[in-house]
Parts: sequence; structure tokens; C-alpha cells
Amino acid sequence: MLRDYPRSAILIACARFSIIFEFGPEANTVASQEINEYWVPRLMRPDLVDRAMKEVKKKRPIFFQGQVRFLAAEAMRLSPAPAENGSQVPDWALGALLLGAGELLYKEHSANLPDELDEMADRVANFLPTFEIDSITDPFLLFLRFYIYLTVIIPRLPLHLRIFDVPAEFEKFFGFPLELYSQFVFAFTFHAMNERTQIKVGDVPEAGLPISWFKKTILTDEQISVMFDTVCCRLSDLPDKKAPHGYADFEFLKDHPYLRVDDKVYDIDYEYAVAKLESGALWRVAMSMKDERRRSYFGFWGDVFEEYVNWIFEVYADKSKNAHYPNPHYVNDKDNKPICDMIIMCGSTAVLIEAKTATCAARVRYSGDYKLVRKYLDEKFVENSDRPVGISQLLTAIDNIGTMPKASLPEWLRSAKKIIPVIITKDDIGSSWMTNAYLNARFQEKLNRLKYKKLKITPLVSMNVASLERAVAAIKEMTFSDVMEDRIREDPMLSRPFEAASSWVPRGTPRKMDKHIEIMKELSAGMQAAFGMVQKSETVPPSPDKQLFDTA
Repeated sequence: MLRDYPRSAILIACARFSIIFEFGPEANTVASQEINEYWVPRLMRPDLVDRAMKEVKKKRPIFFQGQVRFLAAEAMRLSPAPAENGSQVPDWALGALLLGAGELLYKEHSANLPDELDEMADRVANFLPTFEIDSITDPFLLFLRFYIYLTVIIPRLPLHLRIFDVPAEFEKFFGFPLELYSQFVFAFTFHAMNERTQIKVGDVPEAGLPISWFKKTILTDEQISVMFDTVCCRLSDLPDKKAPHGYADFEFLKDHPYLRVDDKVYDIDYEYAVAKLESGALWRVAMSMKDERRRSYFGFWGDVFEEYVNWIFEVYADKSKNAHYPNPHYVNDKDNKPICDMIIMCGSTAVLIEAKTATCAARVRYSGDYKLVRKYLDEKFVENSDRPVGISQLLTAIDNIGTMPKASLPEWLRSAKKIIPVIITKDDIGSSWMTNAYLNARFQEKLNRLKYKKLKITPLVSMNVASLERAVAAIKEMTFSDVMEDRIREDPMLSRPFEAASSWVPRGTPRKMDKHIEIMKELSAGMQAAFGMVQKSETVPPSPDKQLFDTA
């Protein structure tokens, strides 16, 4: 059926679905019951409507973000593609394509693995793609977080760690200023967010943003053209010839979240579009470097990430309940090695934190292969042959705290009676299904509890940085240690995603992040000044017989 209609018709329909189903803002990845009740009779064959409506009444998902991504990715891979003859896609056919896409988002789990750790790794491998598709993070925060890296975190790094001039590296590669690109992506995001939050059930949006809008700004035609090329693909750029690593491998769509057709660009995926600032300034710049310099560049971003985690505690945590010690050292330490990345003292409880940027590569992330996933987890978070990482670093810190003379410890650490080891990841995997269980199992098998009789050591907790951001409202009022112990108590097996096992950290948009909001307002004002205008969203009211692809 996919070959029966023009590629552009399918992709523009996907862009419209993304708006109609309100995917993106507030971490929404599933169409609401009200939206389902309206669209099920209009998108499904008559013989399927009654059955689907019964499922809607049970509040089961009918239309979800993964379907649209899969359909768009397959349309981009299609070769040869049907002729671009202007024909439309019937709404029932679009509904059938969405249902078919949903059925293909699955890989059978490995059965009867003899090793318990292999079984855990298999669960991680199989649930990670689903966890990513049903993202619990508001995509706009991805953009804002990276913007804060650039404007707040990097400038406050110690001089010896500021080894890269990111704006200069960016402009050398792309040919235009990073600040201007930040405002450009923000303008796109602002437009896409408004489309999704202002649409009414039943409306069919045109969905295309006219490129001519940007010509009303102070941007030059050359700047407009070059910047659009970083976020868009044209029909002439297709097909995507790279073989996918698994059913959830949407790397081409992630790199080209907009489709350009004539004078319009269509936002196929809101989350991927919002993330273009990071993918440009970090990943595309890094890939242009030679190996040794690229490794240094990634190491630099590791320092940036660690400093961002420090900044979160510094700016938001109640200091009377959470004493924050970044980069803590032993007394008279000749090696000048930190105890760990940071320690949060909550009374007599020491929360030892390691912040890790290690990104799970697509060939591992979407493979469904437990062996690859286990190797990744072990090398990045357990024990690396080249250097201590994650768990091995925390174990060394615990050993030193538990066995060193008190005089060798910082005075504020000497009263610690309980230790909570925590790994905070930049990658989503830190808060995904079964990751914490696997990492804690590896931690427990290496920990010699009998050696530290005077210290209570809790299970290891893993979380990603988005979970930490969602914990901001909690740590403004309570101890971080209480948030961690609640997560352990609510899910002793540590197998569930962090938010699913926390009483204090909800999914969706973080609350009470006033400093982030302040920075966002400054960015908005800068965008208005730089572009000379603000885009307002436009939606096209539906006519009774209007089809999704009909642009008349």
C-alpha cells in the first residue's frame, strides 16, 4: 500500500498527524481519548471502527508517535518511489498505514537465557526503543538544556577545561554563527509548539511553514538557504539507503525532521526538530574532526555535562537540606583525584554521584541484541579497561570513605553513616526499563559489604538527566537522598523506569524550573530582536469532505 501513493503525500500526512495528534509538547506521544473518538471513524475502514472504538473506551492507545515515525521512515526508504503525480491518499488508507506501522514496532524477546545478567540486558535491549518512542521528556527541554550548555555552563567552566571554542568550531563547519542558528531553531520550535497546542480537535492543519516568512526577517537569502539545509530533506535527497539497525532506527528522520517541498517546510517530527541544535553543534561538528581531536571534543562535552548537573543542584536544591560539593577531594591528596564527580550531603547521608555522557550508538540502541547492550553497559558504566568508569569509580570512593582514616576525608564527609551511589546519564538509557537493575546487580557483585560495617550502603540508583530535571520541584523542598530512597523503596527490584517508581518525580514537563524559564524568555527576546518578528501559528479549519493530503 505504501507504494500506491506519492512519497510527498505520505510525508506531508505524517507532518499533519504529528500536529493533529498533538505529539511533542508536554511529552505527549499518544493521541488523547477525545482525539481518538473523532479520528477513528474517519481514518479506519468501516468494519474496524466498532472494534477500535471499544478499545478507545478502555483508554487504550490507538494512534501514537511511533506509528508516525515508522511510517515516515519507511516512506523515506522507499525505492523506487511512486511518481509525484499530485494524487491524494484516502483517509482510510492513511489509517491502515498507521495501524500496520504500529504492528511492526516489535521484536521478539530472547527466551530462556541461562545467565541472569544476560536476561536483564535482553530486557534493556528490547525496552529501550519503546522507552525512546514513548519519551517522557518534553522535547523543548532538550533544546533549552543544550542552549544552557552553550550560554551558561561553558562560560563558567574553569579555564583549563574550556579547550574548545564551540561557536568558532560551529561557524567554521557550517558557515554561519551558532547564536543565529540557536535563534533559527527556536523560531521553528516556537512555530511547531504553537501549532500543536492551539489546534482544535477536528482541525486539519496545512502544516507547511512558508520559507518566505523568513524573508521578512533580517536574515539574508543565503543564510536562510544554508540553515534550512541543516534541518530539511528534499524529495531529491531520498531514498534513505542506509539499512536500519532495528524497527525503531529513525536516524535519517532524526537528522532530517523537516521535508521541504517548493516554498514550504513540513515538520514531520517535533522532538527531532527541537534536538537539531545539539545534533549540529555537537555531533556534526564532532564528525568533521580527526579521531584524536574528536575524542578530546567528546571529553570536553563530558565536562560540560558534569557541570550542568552541578548547576542544577547549585541553582535549585534547598541548601539547608542538600549540601552540594562539586569535584570533592581527599585531604592532602597528592594524586589530586576527586572522590567522585560530586557529593550531596543530606544530614548523615552522602549521595555519591557520577555523571556520564556515554551515548548508546544506534547500532547498539536499536539492535535488540542483548550482547551488544551488555557490552555497552559494562564498558561505559561498570569497568573500562582504559580507565575507571561509573561503578568502578563509585566503588573506589566507597572503599576510601569506609577504610581511610577520618582525617583523610573532608570534614563534612566524616559524619557520613549512609552512602547512596548514583549514576546520572545524559543518555535516556539511565532511566529506562531494567537498566538500573542491571547496573545495581553489577555493583552488588563487586561490593564487599563486610568491609564497611559502620557504613550503610544502599543499592545503586541510575537515572538520566531528564529525570534529574523533573526532580527539581522535589529537591527544592526535600533531600535528594529521600528522592533516591523513595525510588528504591517503590521498586526494590529496580526494574521499572525511574519515573514509574518515584512518588516525587512525574513524567512530562518539569515543574518549578524558574531559572530555565528565565533563560527561555531571554532567548525569545533575542530571537525577536534578531529576526525582527514573531511567527504566529496558523491552522486551516476543516471542510466536511477535507482529506489530510488535500491542500486546496
